[in-house]
Amino acid sequence: MKKFFAIVLCLVTAVLFVSCEPVPKDDSGEAAKEYVLMAPDGAPAVAIAQILKDGKVGNVNINASIVSGADEIVTNVTNGTADIAVMPVNLAARVYNLGAKIKFVSVNVSGCLYMVGKTAITTVNDLVGKVVYNIGRGGTPDLTLKYILTQSGIAFEESETAVEGKVALQYVAAASELVPLLKTGKAEFGVMGEPAVTNCNAKAGTQTVLDIQAEWKKLTGEDYTQAGLVVADKVAENADFMQALIEALENSNAWCKENAASIKDILAGKGSSLTVDFTAEIIERSNVGYVSAAAARENVEKYLNVIKGFNDKLIGGKLPDDGFYYGI
Repeated sequence: MKKFFAIVLCLVTAVLFVSCEPVPKDDSGEAAKEYVLMAPDGAPAVAIAQILKDGKVGNVNINASIVSGADEIVTNVTNGTADIAVMPVNLAARVYNLGAKIKFVSVNVSGCLYMVGKTAITTVNDLVGKVVYNIGRGGTPDLTLKYILTQSGIAFEESETAVEGKVALQYVAAASELVPLLKTGKAEFGVMGEPAVTNCNAKAGTQTVLDIQAEWKKLTGEDYTQAGLVVADKVAENADFMQALIEALENSNAWCKENAASIKDILAGKGSSLTVDFTAEIIERSNVGYVSAAAARENVEKYLNVIKGFNDKLIGGKLPDDGFYYGI
């Protein structure tokens, strides 16, 4: 009988111990079992590759998908479908300013943009009289190149042919459209992001001729804050989950370099169309990692001010207030 009661006591103790473990909660007070995560294809998805592989953060399952561009992410963040998202920093600011209940957690891509071509250049001045293709009119790569040209005293205009004394700008929707143009010589220079850059150089016979974020830093003295992670307010209030999420993000660069060979398959399983065989060098050029919202805020605001100078609608009309930044 004593043995029986001892067994029962052990079982009760075990049940009580398990029941005392902290369980992530959503804003309704119920246990959060799953969060929806979205990221655009490319370096932003690489930045969260470990999370994509694990399929969970802490005790919460992550229902993740990779999409081709930022528009779908903006829609799903705005309507509350996506609980977590990696997105361009200016778009994060815009949806927040337009009323989305989100927090900006961190910068996770500190610039993965490069110019490729078959002709080497020494400085941006060598682009005068040339046609430069870019991915997405009015998007982050376009605005960044225009800022670099403007600050360098170089005029530009949109044109299919070269313009004397200026840089002519042309656009495609995605890097996949630009690669054949560069390969056949219909385009001489093009701006795109890693890992598409490595793919282009291999398939089109181009070389990397300009590091866009390096040019940005020359002009501003600051790191380039291209893309970051946001969470819904209900997720931000889940302290246990946020601690586990930040720990995963802090380790992202090292993890990606150590597991580079597996990243293509990890991303493909979530919807990526990338065909690049990742290496530690590609990860390095992708500049993925983690900079907290608090540490990145000054750089983020300088970056957003530049975009605001071109078109304030692209950031929602103003710099976001303190409520935008997680941990402030």
